[in-house]
Amino acid sequence: MTPPVIDVPKAPESGRAGMTGLPLSAYQADDEASVKEIRVRNALVVSCMRRAGYTGFGGDGLQEARPPDNATALPAGAWGYLGAQAAGTQGFHAPRRNLPTVVTGPAAGAGEAYDAARVDCDRQAAERIGSPPGPGADLIGRLFADSMAATGRDGRVTAATTRWAACMTAAGFRTDDPATFPDHFRTAAETTPAELAAARADADCTADSNLAGVWFTVLAGYQRQQIDRNGPALNAHRAAVRAQDAKLTRLLAEGDAGPTP
Repeated sequence: MTPPVIDVPKAPESGRAGMTGLPLSAYQADDEASVKEIRVRNALVVSCMRRAGYTGFGGDGLQEARPPDNATALPAGAWGYLGAQAAGTQGFHAPRRNLPTVVTGPAAGAGEAYDAARVDCDRQAAERIGSPPGPGADLIGRLFADSMAATGRDGRVTAATTRWAACMTAAGFRTDDPATFPDHFRTAAETTPAELAAARADADCTADSNLAGVWFTVLAGYQRQQIDRNGPALNAHRAAVRAQDAKLTRLLAEGDAGPTP
């Protein structure tokens, strides 16, 4: 790819906000649609299980229908660490989330029959929900991968990464790769003071080097080039995603896909 001309690099507020704000992300389901799909799936499974005789089933073990917290999700990556508050509290570990267990009647059940019913209800829910047709999702995945690879090779990004690494060395951490730097700390069961110190240094050095600003701005430039070359296919997929979202809205309005736990 030809290196794109970029605007003044400005870091997003968080890693996840940066990823969801990229040009290619506009062709995928957004957080609201993703949460809606979880709500529909949960409601369908609950309704199915109750029809199967498990009248006390209230959503045990189902995924919580709640959007991720942009401030704590994906703080660290090839762009460095975004979020000084998250760095000082969660380090490189994912934030803890306690998922509620909802039971609305007597014990739902257990055993082979219960397990078989649950598998069958999951299958039925997946069949009713379906997915956007066509190869658009694979195309977006490939374009994302290609644009990120090009970004990693871009001279402006490698220069910012070098500045980040020099800053980290000065802070007492010898590393040259912001993407793999967190790996050592994530193997620990709990967040340690050493991890918090490393995450805070990462966040400071990300800001000092403007690594995140350069990384996301360059990546967005490459993705705009890809959109120019793949516009018709991407627009077709976006139309399919919107049709799928409309289907989810209809399912929510139906009786067996109403309010969910």
